[in-house]
Amino acid sequence: MMALKQAGTKRRTILQRSTWMESVVFLGPLLFFLLLLYGTLFWTIYVSLTNWATIAPNYQLTGFKWYRFLVAQPRFATDILNNLKWLVLGVIPTVVLAIFLAYFLELTPFPKVEAYVRTLILYPVAMSFIVTGTVWSWLYEPGRGVINTVLRSVGIDANFRFATNPTAATYWLILIFIWQYLGFAVIIIQSSFRTTELQELVEAARVDGATRLRILWSVIIPNIRAGLLILVSLLLISTLKVFDIVFIVTYGGPGIATDVLALNMWITTFQ
Repeated sequence: MMALKQAGTKRRTILQRSTWMESVVFLGPLLFFLLLLYGTLFWTIYVSLTNWATIAPNYQLTGFKWYRFLVAQPRFATDILNNLKWLVLGVIPTVVLAIFLAYFLELTPFPKVEAYVRTLILYPVAMSFIVTGTVWSWLYEPGRGVINTVLRSVGIDANFRFATNPTAATYWLILIFIWQYLGFAVIIIQSSFRTTELQELVEAARVDGATRLRILWSVIIPNIRAGLLILVSLLLISTLKVFDIVFIVTYGGPGIATDVLALNMWITTFQ
């Protein structure tokens, strides 16, 4: 009996030691990444309060001098307004279109159509922002752009100034963002659709005679909130740091009509 107790105690000790060692193995990388993340964050905040010039050996605290300089720039208010436009008009239409398109792909009885459409909308996701911006700048070019050329070829006297109209240029840039991220959004939402629990709820709603729109609104959307939250968060981050599309297509122009915070930061730093 004593031998069994000793064997059980020894086994528990080995298990506890093994658990402790596993914790240490995972704790080390976790601490490293936390230090890397928050260390660089706090260092960046500290440097922003100094006149540090990277190669200068000495620097002094300057307080909020650079923040006052940023806010005093004439383009800062335009940047904030444009980024807000990107946040609202870049995220909401993308999510709404993705929900309906994903639902359509789930309902279609033709697997080949679903595969073809999914492949088609995923092509833009695979393209870099530089390539995307270059392609759309060719499409938007007012004189010899693809869109205006096609319209003229069918007899329409078109000279649309997509990227050179100060009033509408930002909205045409946001359209590029929606085009590129729509496939990504559809994949996330479709993956949320295909849970066993949700499929059972949808089937029960069909048996009860609910219409497809009612199923979408009352059953599917409330049950994919986790996926929608992830999608919205990723899209918000992408719109906040948007740079490449604006840089390639308009360079913030005409004037500063399409300028955004990331482009302003780049211009202030390197020019």
